[in-house]
Amino acid sequence: MEFLEKYLYWIVGALIVIVFVYQASKALRKARKIDGEGVETDAEVSRIEGHWDVDTASSTYTTYVRYTDDRGRTRESPMALTSSVKYEKGEKLLIRFLPGDYEMVRQAEDKE
Repeated sequence: MEFLEKYLYWIVGALIVIVFVYQASKALRKARKIDGEGVETDAEVSRIEGHWDVDTASSTYTTYVRYTDDRGRTRESPMALTSSVKYEKGEKLLIRFLPGDYEMVRQAEDKE
């Protein structure tokens, strides 16, 4: 029991780091899958949500886009792993999404 009490903060901290790394790697794998297997379509920025992080004293943003999926349904999904590029509501974008999985989308790369 003494061991547990002595190292409890380290153990909890390590578990938090492990969970964070797992979630980040999961998001990266999904982003790569969208890039490799995703379907391109036109989308429009429908809303942008700002989030203030007290710990880092910085803002992050989640950009949502509205698009028509592979079944002809209108969807709204958050963009994953967006860069620091700021979007505007109503802006038109080319995105990629995975058919049947509308949890998140990615902006398609310009082929110019």
